[in-house]
Amino acid sequence: MRIRTRLLLVLIATAALPTGAVGWLTYRGAESALSEAVASQHQRTALAEAEHARAHVRTVAAELEGALVHQDPWALGPADTQEFLTRVFLRRERLALVGLLDAGGGMTASVFVDDAEAFARREPQFRRHDTVSAAEVADFRRRAVDVLARLPPGEAHAVSPPYLTATRQRPAVVVVARSPRDAGGGLAAELGLEELSARLGAGSRRGAGAERAFLLDARGRLLLDGDEAHERASADFSARLPPVVGARAPGLGTYEDGGQAWLAAYSPVPELGWVAVVARPRDEALAPLLALARGSFGVLELALLGVLVLAPLLARALARPIARLADGARALARGELTHRLPPERADELGDLARAFNDMGQELQRAHEELVRFNGQLQTQVDERTRELREAQDQLSRSQRLAAMGDLAAGMAHEMNNPLAAILGNVQLVLLDLPPAEDPHRMLTAVQQQAQRIAGIVRELQLLSERQHRGRQALDLHRVLQQALHTRDAELVRGGVRVDCQFHPGEARVLGDTQALGDVFARLLCNALNALKDRPERTLTLATRVVDTQLVRVELRDTGRGIAREHLDRIFNPFFTTKQEWTGRGLSLAVCHRVVEDHGGTLTLHSDEGVGTTVTLVLPAAPAARPLA
Repeated sequence: MRIRTRLLLVLIATAALPTGAVGWLTYRGAESALSEAVASQHQRTALAEAEHARAHVRTVAAELEGALVHQDPWALGPADTQEFLTRVFLRRERLALVGLLDAGGGMTASVFVDDAEAFARREPQFRRHDTVSAAEVADFRRRAVDVLARLPPGEAHAVSPPYLTATRQRPAVVVVARSPRDAGGGLAAELGLEELSARLGAGSRRGAGAERAFLLDARGRLLLDGDEAHERASADFSARLPPVVGARAPGLGTYEDGGQAWLAAYSPVPELGWVAVVARPRDEALAPLLALARGSFGVLELALLGVLVLAPLLARALARPIARLADGARALARGELTHRLPPERADELGDLARAFNDMGQELQRAHEELVRFNGQLQTQVDERTRELREAQDQLSRSQRLAAMGDLAAGMAHEMNNPLAAILGNVQLVLLDLPPAEDPHRMLTAVQQQAQRIAGIVRELQLLSERQHRGRQALDLHRVLQQALHTRDAELVRGGVRVDCQFHPGEARVLGDTQALGDVFARLLCNALNALKDRPERTLTLATRVVDTQLVRVELRDTGRGIAREHLDRIFNPFFTTKQEWTGRGLSLAVCHRVVEDHGGTLTLHSDEGVGTTVTLVLPAAPAARPLA
């Protein structure tokens, strides 16, 4: 690629792209801020509409409750009851019907306009009320009785779901107030919602792309928006604006209508289950951003034009230094980290050459650090791999011992009965034979071998049995000292020097004293066997408490050690490295199983001709809590 093209791309990257990025970020920031402002304004409007709708209906409910508080209509005669209902009826223009319900759920009296001229002659105020049909009166009675029947105990009033009247096709609700005197009845009124509809229509701008304010019912269907045709169509918003269905708190959303995206804010109407929604076309709400976008693109075009003009001029002046820089960069890419540029110029290009040299020096230093870090990382990887391999070996060993334990349990079960029969019969026969005769000696040998087999079976059973009895907090130092005490004579005869390096204080674990004592006795026996005929006979017992969580015990001897090829099988049952077969090859397997049952680990490290180290790690016993 030629230097002119490169320079052009560099200038575009350093001039046009930042300009475009700043414009884009500014656009996005302005879009976010404007969206938040519009959403906040719409939320306030939606909340105001919701509060107004609640107050509109709640006022009627309060008037009905107040009327029942001041007078008991059930204690009045027919004429006085009609006068009482007429006073309630005339309080508001939007009350189309008023009725009195008894305790049985029937409507005992009602007031409504069915003949406007007749009512007007008797009371001019009736002209401000709608004329209702007989079908609407029947529908009102049914709804009023249903609302009163479903009014929860302790509630003073209730409102029916909104509906369209049968003849007038006007949106309305039935408001019922319960009698405060426990009469079981109530006062009901049909409230027309035309005033709310007119308010929503006045708050909305008609036409495509105009702001809208409307009310939805509990199912998300259109209830009021100031347009009778829309209200009769009862459009369903539950799929277009799902959050409004069952909304319990104000929120924001978007929906599609007529191929146009709308920004919507909604707020639930308390006590009524309705939702007030204020929406505005997204494009109209974000229209100020279009001007900002056009200005940003204009600045970007000017920047690109300047780049196209300046690129050839700068290319001539910068071609040679940049070519030299390119050669230096290629040298660094080839790994020649010692390559440096001569700082011939005193201008910015000279500064660039010096910066390039500094970069090469830093790259060289970073490369050296990276090589050193890779070495350290490789060491850590090797160490972690070793630890993982040891953990895998421990798991594999536990699985082998578990399998051997299961096999040993089956064998012991099958062999114990025959062995008991053999030993019993041999002992019975021996009672009848003189000791000096050959049959007696042969049967004695049989008895000894059978008893040896029985001992092996008992050892095998230790591999299968889980020792959970008698677990208690104990001091490992005492267990070790007891094990040493039982071997004092052998240690003295073998000329073994014992070095105890115990942790200060106690080393307490939760375990079985007998089982752990057997483990240390077996390990001491193995160490004594390994120290025979050695020039240096030292046995070191060391304990350490790690963070009050673990107790670590090490038994180190200067014996003959174990060959490396035998270490993988050292815990296998019946495998032994002893020069003389004095045991059964089960000691380390049994020790491993017992330590594992105590929740610990047993590992062995050995160098042939140097010695062996056996390490036990057991969980520390929990500290005793002082009595309160």
